[in-house]
Amino acid sequence: MALAETGTRALLGAVVGPYRGEVEAALQLVGHLRQDMLVLAARGFDANVFIRAVRASRAALLRIRSSRGPAVLQILADGSFRSVIAGVPVRVITATVTVTCADGSTHRGEYRLVTTLTDARRHPAEDLLAFYHERWEIEVAFLAIRHTMLKDRMLRSGTPCSRTAYCARVTRRACARRCGRC
Repeated sequence: MALAETGTRALLGAVVGPYRGEVEAALQLVGHLRQDMLVLAARGFDANVFIRAVRASRAALLRIRSSRGPAVLQILADGSFRSVIAGVPVRVITATVTVTCADGSTHRGEYRLVTTLTDARRHPAEDLLAFYHERWEIEVAFLAIRHTMLKDRMLRSGTPCSRTAYCARVTRRACARRCGRC
């Protein structure tokens, strides 16, 4: 599990180890966040403990599972609504996404994002929806690690040696990005 900046793709932190899930691993990275950061997270991080941990000192924008039905406390002008999840005041933004494939077929799905940025005037729903796709930057950072550092070799986890090798490679990559050599 790693934490990366969007844009620069600089790795801010990474954890390797036997965790029971992504949320447990992500909680180990919360200490690397700064006050001026917005955490972008996929629906796999839709957990009360994660929402509370990130909100303790930072802003968050994450996708929540469609099965979660937060209470509507106030509908806002941009179509989002205020709610409370895990004791945290949030704003919920719903959007329908339609994808048209090369063969002309279409797929439609509903995305529900939750954010701790509750002021709809300062942070319009449309802007946050457009920004959410930036969370894919970490996938691009991982792709760069695999293809530039490992030269397409697969690094397997599960042994202390491979975990040490992974940590060394991630640390080297983070240092190189910070120094502008990568």
